[in-house]
Order: sequence, then C-alpha cells, then structure tokens
Amino acid sequence: MKYIKPYLIFTVLVWLPWGLICIFSTDTIAEIIGVQGLNPSGITDIRVMYGGVQLGVGVMAAYALYNRSFFRNLLYTLAFLGSCMALSRSYGLAVDGSSSLYTWGVIAYEYFAAISAIIWLLVLPRLRTQGGDVY
Repeated sequence: MKYIKPYLIFTVLVWLPWGLICIFSTDTIAEIIGVQGLNPSGITDIRVMYGGVQLGVGVMAAYALYNRSFFRNLLYTLAFLGSCMALSRSYGLAVDGSSSLYTWGVIAYEYFAAISAIIWLLVLPRLRTQGGDVY
C-alpha cells in the first residue's frame, strides 16, 4: 500500500532525531520542557528514558522501511507506547496543569501515533486477504 512508506518515513523523522537530541544534548531538554537531572545518575536516566526510547522507536521505523515484515512489530510498539504516553500525559495535564504549546503538540502526536497504529493493525489483515501489496 502506498501510504506505508510515507508513514514510516514520518515516524523515523519524529522519533529518531528527538532521541539523538535527548541523548547527546540534555541541556536542550531542560530548555524546551524544563526537565533536568539533579545529579549524574539523573542525567543518565534522562538520556535513557527520553533519548534511548525515542531513538529505539526511530530505529525500529527505519528498519521497517527495509524489512516489510517488521512493520507490524513497529505498529504494536506505537500502539502501546503512544497510548500509554498519551494517557499519562493527559493525566499529567489534568492534575499538574501543565498546559503549554509543547504539551499540546506532543499529546496530539502521541494520540496520533497510537490511533494510527491501531487503525493500521485493523486494516492490514484485510489488505492481505484482498491479495494486495501491503508495502
């Protein structure tokens, strides 16, 4: 299907660069969202949880560009991570009053990632039974 490749490229472009920024420039995270480690262990944790996870998803998406059988695995990852991140951020928005342009932009993307992945997971089996090329 012609929409899979653009979807994957978009996913790579969202997750991979942000992951790299979060790993190699923790000062950027502090400036953009106000999160910073109070000690070396805290800084490492930021690199891992903000950078490593996003980098991992970006690499998964890049791999799915070259190995079509991996697309479904990426979709499950986006469905679960996107849903959990969006729901957690929604809770934080409600209880912390963290309304900002950043928060609204990220929450919109997290819901998009989750919902679009779930839709893909529902649609892919039908495409395969129709005998179409799903990539």
